[in-house]
Amino acid sequence: MKYLLVTLFTCISLATPAPLNSAASGAAVSEHAFTISVDQEMWRKWGFQYPVTCVFRISGLSADAKALRRDDDSQAWKQLEERTAGQFFSGIECVRFDKPGNRAFVSVGFAGSSSIRLKLTGLGSAAFDSIARYYDDRKAAYTLSNDNWGRRTSSKPGARWQGMTNDDSDSYQASVHACRLYRIPVSIAINSRRIKGPDMWKRMQEELMPRDRSWEPVVHSSTHPCNAGAYKPLGYREEIIGCRDDILKRLKQIPYGQYLFEFIPPCGYQDDKLESVCAGEFLFLRAWDQRAHPQDTGYLPWNRRYRYYGIGGYQTISYDVVMEKRDPTGRYHAEDVALLNRAFDAVHSAGGIFYAMWHADRYRNSVIYDARPGIDGLRGSTLMQHWSHVAGRPDVWYVANGWLYSYRWVAENATVR
Repeated sequence: MKYLLVTLFTCISLATPAPLNSAASGAAVSEHAFTISVDQEMWRKWGFQYPVTCVFRISGLSADAKALRRDDDSQAWKQLEERTAGQFFSGIECVRFDKPGNRAFVSVGFAGSSSIRLKLTGLGSAAFDSIARYYDDRKAAYTLSNDNWGRRTSSKPGARWQGMTNDDSDSYQASVHACRLYRIPVSIAINSRRIKGPDMWKRMQEELMPRDRSWEPVVHSSTHPCNAGAYKPLGYREEIIGCRDDILKRLKQIPYGQYLFEFIPPCGYQDDKLESVCAGEFLFLRAWDQRAHPQDTGYLPWNRRYRYYGIGGYQTISYDVVMEKRDPTGRYHAEDVALLNRAFDAVHSAGGIFYAMWHADRYRNSVIYDARPGIDGLRGSTLMQHWSHVAGRPDVWYVANGWLYSYRWVAENATVR
């Protein structure tokens, strides 16, 4: 899918005429100020704290070049951390200077205001170019989700933690630990009213407490209805918006603010009533149909009628279909790992978005999260070996579903002046 450069971005560089320092080339070095803004009502609703990457064309880069930010003129300037292309990072505020390409990549998120003041110093010139397609101008993106926390008792929701590969641990808490090993953030779809009692919520909150932004809570309905008839007892609104309210009431310290960006319709079921209830209530509706969609590896268009992205984001290749054909499900087989790796490599090579998902309640922790070197059918996990191939690449943006589309909305709608 070709990326269409958004044309509503405008930029005026407010360079002070007096030189502050001298660049290596001897050119005058000055400071340059910009303001990044989004619609105030949309900011109030969604926060947009996930950092978005502004690309600037620069010249005269000096050794003490800096990027600073603040929300308004009453605040002190805060210097952004500087990162390099070879470092591994995602979802943080920072600046990366590309000297050979004469560009600066400045990643900032909205916090206390719908506008961000930005200042670049130690440069001869700076002019806004665009907002990067992916965070930090990465080559490709990998977005991962895991459905059904709270749907089945067999996954032991709320069970006392006994380790990632212990079958008596909560399967979904184990999945967070597995993803954390590879530094891959994951969206986890929650069914808020299938399992009674507080313990499941305690396990979720425990995994939010490290504040490492390792997982995103996602709405998956109150009771997991898979057709129109199943929605009737509670009604569409209570199933969907009621689930969202349950999560926001129960969980604190949600990454990037107390917002739930995403709804994943159970079983992939969708109809006009469902879409109408979701209108303007989420940024992204993720689809599912069990099949592979290797051709659907781009951003979804904004649905003007319902005011969200989607319904879409089908899995690039179905992890469950590949892993469930084995006994026990998820056990390592070299040909399965190779199949998943080839699917990822194709998307990575093309610079697309790899949409991945699985259902933790279909596997035993001792099998699916077995990180030992694999022996076909005997030990190890196809998923863990696949993640070892996918993870840790500086040119890949690893991002949870909702954060991906929070970024996308800002990229399509922000104004830089």
